[in-house]
Amino acid sequence: MTSFFRGVIFLFIFVRMKKLLITLTFILFTTQIHAQGNDVLSRIKAAGNSVKTFEADVSNVKQKAGKTYSQDGTLHFVAPNEMAAVFSTGKHFIVNEKKMKVDIGQFHGTYRLREGGIPKSLSNIFLYAFQGRCQDLADENDYTLKVKSSEPYHVITFISKKKRILGIGYNKVVFKFNNKDLRIKEISLTDYKDTVDTYSITNINYNVQVDKSHFQF
Repeated sequence: MTSFFRGVIFLFIFVRMKKLLITLTFILFTTQIHAQGNDVLSRIKAAGNSVKTFEADVSNVKQKAGKTYSQDGTLHFVAPNEMAAVFSTGKHFIVNEKKMKVDIGQFHGTYRLREGGIPKSLSNIFLYAFQGRCQDLADENDYTLKVKSSEPYHVITFISKKKRILGIGYNKVVFKFNNKDLRIKEISLTDYKDTVDTYSITNINYNVQVDKSHFQF
């Protein structure tokens, strides 16, 4: 075999080995990132399991058609399925086990929370955020899920795989959990018309006595 052919064979093997090494490195990197993401989700869920109740301040900023609207209110939560966000503007979002009364965004009225329905999906976005149930939300709504960790938040991004014919619902949801206590601090919803609703939660008092009248309607 001539030195020329030996060189060609060596070059061929070198290129193949380089491609294999790059592929293996990518697989290992992807596996590591996936494992780290799963660890973050597990720790967030464990922290959420310890939350039985809370009361907090909540601010809502809506960006729609180039305009920004804001409102402030109070937020009350009792695990697993009661919450009430009431704003100074009169807007509200109340969930009482089997029903939801809402005057926020695309939703106005009182709805029964049936499995698989859009009102149920909306209520679960908030209830699951409070309880750290990110993977459950992704599984139930057929969302892709991405975890990104940097100071001061773990950012969990959900993207819908579905196309809403009527444009009702949300195609992107983002949760921000504090890196230290792993509790929800911000929920952002983007609908199919690119309206963005962001809810920031502050001054949170956990595991306090909550007046159940907040959830009555």
